[in-house]
Amino acid sequence: MNQPFLRRTWIDIDLDKLAANYRTACSLTDATVTCVVKSNAYGHGAVRIAQHLQKQGCRSFAVSCAREGIELRLNGIEGEILVMGLTEPDILPQCMASRLTLTAGSISDLQAMDSAAAEAGITAVIHLKLDTGFHRLGFDCTEENAAAIAEALRQLPHLQVQGVYGHLGLITKERDEKQHEALVWMHEALARHGVSVPEMHLCDSIGLVRYPQWHHSRVRVGAILFGVRPYGSDHMPFSCYETLTFHTTVSRVHTAHAGDMVGYTEDHVLDRDTRIATLCMGYGDGYPRHLSNGLGWVSIRGKRAPVVGLICMDQMMVDVTDIPDVKAGDTVDLIGGGIPYMDYADMARTNRNECITILSRRPVRVYYEGGKIVTADDALVGGRSDY
Repeated sequence: MNQPFLRRTWIDIDLDKLAANYRTACSLTDATVTCVVKSNAYGHGAVRIAQHLQKQGCRSFAVSCAREGIELRLNGIEGEILVMGLTEPDILPQCMASRLTLTAGSISDLQAMDSAAAEAGITAVIHLKLDTGFHRLGFDCTEENAAAIAEALRQLPHLQVQGVYGHLGLITKERDEKQHEALVWMHEALARHGVSVPEMHLCDSIGLVRYPQWHHSRVRVGAILFGVRPYGSDHMPFSCYETLTFHTTVSRVHTAHAGDMVGYTEDHVLDRDTRIATLCMGYGDGYPRHLSNGLGWVSIRGKRAPVVGLICMDQMMVDVTDIPDVKAGDTVDLIGGGIPYMDYADMARTNRNECITILSRRPVRVYYEGGKIVTADDALVGGRSDY
């Protein structure tokens, strides 16, 4: 490549800040820190992020689906990879070959996992997902279910139950306390029925800082790694650095006249002669379409430029009338840097996790260490280039 990467639409990712956030998470607990790199590591690129965390000493990762875990194994990630969601029976042989740690939330899950482990000639390590009140996945915390799990496991010799876990709703402290009590109760109920489970875990990034007394054997942290500081922790003496900035390029600048309509529909009729900058990105890159018609803004040359008209799949237009020096080729900041995650999330009427996770595979990911580019990943044509 004649240049570090193709400057059309790209995401800068600071690996030093990632490492600092990982160290922060480790400093806040004595439990194992399981790094959650699901959904392409919250938009950052799962493989490259996991590789860097592994360099920092992480030996425990979590993903949402088996395919995410297999991708990590194929790219040299060692240690534990916990699959936290549903695992389809058809992919179980690959899970066994990749030595993934699977989650079971039903008796049929246990049976299918045991069968696949027997076929592979191994003992599969699993965790039991418990529904402590979040009402998403897992076994209900009842005596009947504890007895049923114990009876099933007596007939499934190729499974090793390493942990039980739940997920906090984080709505009120009282509800969270009830969830924690349900988790502990079910752990003890399983023991009464002869199933001794060494690990128990409940806390995510928010739980890490909010409930240190509930860390148990591990905490599962994702958002804090990527600079999403847990709500309610601003008064706490630790740093959390935003790791990602999202950029695009101005492709054209021209003047539209009062009374003209920009882009699709008639929603935005110009009330003055307006300099319009067209940007090389749209909702296909992960910029929400509902920020159309002035609800969203970007930063060009350090100044705000409001969105004009409807955001297209691959392009969008902004008003640069009050930024007279803008020209084709200028860099545009979309998320991060001058537009902090929280400001962007408030503008998009969503949470910070969604803002970074929905970034698509089309933007090139550019990774920095020590202020220098070390890797650029182009998922479409370029693969990975190291520098």
